[in-house]
Amino acid sequence: MILIEREKELSALHDLLSESRCGKGQVALVHGAAGNGKSELLYAFAEEASTAGSLVLGAVGREAERDVPLGLVRQLTRDLLLPEPLRTRMAQLESSLAAGPAARQESLALQARVAHDLCRTLLLAAGAGGLLISIDDIQHADSASLGCLLHLVPYTRSAPVMVVFSRPDSARHCPPQLTAELLRHPRYRRFRLAPLSPRGTTALAREALGAEEAQILGPAYHSASGGNPLLIRALLGDRRDRPVDGDGTDPAVPFIGEQFGQAVLACVHRGEREVLGVARAMAVLDDCASSDRISRLLRMSTTPVADALRHLEAAGLAEGHCFRHPAARSAVLEDTPLDVLRELRLGAAELLHHEGAPAPTVARHLVAEGHPSQCWAIAVLTDASEHARRCGDLAFALQCLELALTSCESVREQALVTMMIIRLEWQLNPSTAAPRLAYLADALLAGTLPAQFAVPLFRALLWHGRPDEAAAMIRALGPDTPGSHGLLSEAREWLGNRYPAMLTILAPVPDDSDARDIREPAGNKSTLLAESILGSTLRRGGDESSAWSAEQLLRSCHLDDSHMCALESALLALVYADRLDRASVWSDKLLQEATARQVPTWQAKLTAIRAELALRQGKLNEAYTLAHSALTHLSPRSWGVAVGAPLSTLVLAATAMGADDVAEEHLRHSVPDAIFQSRYGLQYLYARGHHHLAANRVHMALDDFLRCGDQARAWDMDLPALLPWRSGAAAAHLRLGQRDQVRRLADAELARPGSAKSRNRGVAMCLLAEVAEPHRRTSLLLEAAGILRLAGDRLELARALAALSSAQRATGEAEQARRALYQALQLADLCGAQRLQRSLLHRSSEEAPVCQTVLPKDPLTAAERRVASLATLGNSNREIADQLCVTVSTVEQHLTRVYRKLNVTSRADLLSEFQQLAVGYS
Repeated sequence: MILIEREKELSALHDLLSESRCGKGQVALVHGAAGNGKSELLYAFAEEASTAGSLVLGAVGREAERDVPLGLVRQLTRDLLLPEPLRTRMAQLESSLAAGPAARQESLALQARVAHDLCRTLLLAAGAGGLLISIDDIQHADSASLGCLLHLVPYTRSAPVMVVFSRPDSARHCPPQLTAELLRHPRYRRFRLAPLSPRGTTALAREALGAEEAQILGPAYHSASGGNPLLIRALLGDRRDRPVDGDGTDPAVPFIGEQFGQAVLACVHRGEREVLGVARAMAVLDDCASSDRISRLLRMSTTPVADALRHLEAAGLAEGHCFRHPAARSAVLEDTPLDVLRELRLGAAELLHHEGAPAPTVARHLVAEGHPSQCWAIAVLTDASEHARRCGDLAFALQCLELALTSCESVREQALVTMMIIRLEWQLNPSTAAPRLAYLADALLAGTLPAQFAVPLFRALLWHGRPDEAAAMIRALGPDTPGSHGLLSEAREWLGNRYPAMLTILAPVPDDSDARDIREPAGNKSTLLAESILGSTLRRGGDESSAWSAEQLLRSCHLDDSHMCALESALLALVYADRLDRASVWSDKLLQEATARQVPTWQAKLTAIRAELALRQGKLNEAYTLAHSALTHLSPRSWGVAVGAPLSTLVLAATAMGADDVAEEHLRHSVPDAIFQSRYGLQYLYARGHHHLAANRVHMALDDFLRCGDQARAWDMDLPALLPWRSGAAAAHLRLGQRDQVRRLADAELARPGSAKSRNRGVAMCLLAEVAEPHRRTSLLLEAAGILRLAGDRLELARALAALSSAQRATGEAEQARRALYQALQLADLCGAQRLQRSLLHRSSEEAPVCQTVLPKDPLTAAERRVASLATLGNSNREIADQLCVTVSTVEQHLTRVYRKLNVTSRADLLSEFQQLAVGYS
């Protein structure tokens, strides 16, 4: 057996054994923290002594055998042939001690006789090689055996006998009689075993792992174990038995498994009861642990607590007042009986609360215990929940509130805590909040919940498609309820932008300012401003002023639950004002922050907006992926009525991509009936109309577009930038051959409010070109293409160029037609518009069959062609990089190669050369 860093002690013990053989008896005590190798040293020494010819008698003290008479003596003499009189007296002594206190005097006399006879027998057993008596964990010796040993020790002074004891440092109750007897012995030695050094830890690991792995893992093993050999061997065992992928990816991080936890418990339980209690208290208090707090929690004096802490630190389990490794703390907690753990946690919470510790610190103990009964617990839990919510720890915030709810005594307290729970549940999963809404609405009407919560409840009921309940609550609240007037006024703009059908339930706003209740809370100014900007954009179209205001609001508000609605509205105002580039920047920034905060509802909402942006930019694959992701962050049920937003984007993207079966599958899923009382219903109808049109169900498509238009006009939400329903209806009429209707709808679309460079204006001009005279068609399409190029909608630009190609070919402009067709093909490929791409490829094969044989000789790679195509459309290097999801450096490298291959030096030359190249390859 190889002992690491124990050579000095082992050599000293051998020297003592040699002296004892010469008739100079020796007594030694080996002590140290639990797990530091005392037993291992005794066993190794005993083996070597036996090999050298000494008679070795060994015994191990066990706590369970403390009350077994002569238990330790029986272990020592199990291999000796004892004289018959001694065996008889030992049996009599055992019977006498078992009889109880009544036979005490007789037991003492008998015990003295047994000790004398045993001592003589042992001394006679020592031969030429001497006698070694090794007793591990002497602190657990029974009283009868201890009496025999006390009788033996003085006789070893001039006998060839060596006695070695071991005990842990934590054994404060080691028999004082034995200590005194040892100290009187002239040749008494003590050996204290220290933990292994980092070098020793690495050397021990080298036996199991090899030199290379031990060098890597040695420092981590020493950090986790404090050099305790028992813990190190447990770590090595866990590594040997670990799962195949148990280490993760970092080779310097040791795998912690069951053996380490068992070794920790062995060290804790081998100490005195105070050590176990202190370890449990330290595990419960965790980073709040201190000697004073542990003393008060356990109602113990500071001396035994300090001794226990020293033992835990010497055993490599603790450092200061904390466990060295979280796994050690977990092992102690799991080993603690539930009733003891509950008492410790409640005691810790009360102790820390009375010390004035922060609410989150106290709340973690209450939450871990699960059943607070103290009167102060509710305030602590709600404060801790608010702190956790601000820090982004929503799961813990929710745990605090759910626990507080179980302790509420008054109806008002219960309603307020339930409202706080809903606010958190809404951020995590709105569907979990739905069952509580009816209870809170009743509480609001009964006056147990303040009126300031009317608007959030109203919004939640509408989100979940319960407009009748929402209307009943608002009507019952009435204008005379204190605070209701200001709150409902705050909600008016929000309602008009999302659920305009519900506006009739709100009382009109009085003109006189005195009508406002002085007790009304101040409204959320950012929400009011954002809703005002969005409402103006939806009804009159966005302009530079509204776009500037929206961006100012996005700059001034940080992402939290009180500003999320304002940020969403400001972002949508930019989208519907056709400021797609700015909206993209802000949506990416907010989505990145929401993802970092891990708030599913925020992620879902912002992802849905980002998907709609991608769709308007003609990025179909991205739009589909983002819309699908939005429906993953929140299930369709959790989306409620607002599911119309991501679902419409997904259907429109799938339809344009030619994935009709995918769009059909999503449309088969049921949506709440109340969706058609909201703006989300308009989006759903519009998307469904386009799917019907692609599937050649023209009359069904026309019905959806017209129904969408009727609702939009009725709600004063008839903005082409929101939903160009007239263009959709015109496309349906075009299929039916009703050219007058196409012209009428296209002209009406162009007359609606909106920017002159609006993408929807370009689409309407394309439709108007379809029914225009041939000599006007080309000019209309050229203008439409210019508008769509500026608007940044690649899909509609591809469609406009495809129509332009047909118009130019009809007027004999074959070269220009081939250029337009080629650019349309390139854009359709970039967009992922497979339906359009297939149509254009079919047309190109009919019009220029030579294309199939010429294309393989194209000097540009596919990546170079995509970059060149976007460059000719007027995109900057940054814009090209964003659209192709590559770096600006990559774009620059591609353009450099394109310039070299086409022998051009500027973008102006590139446009001419690229168009000529397009003619040859189309």
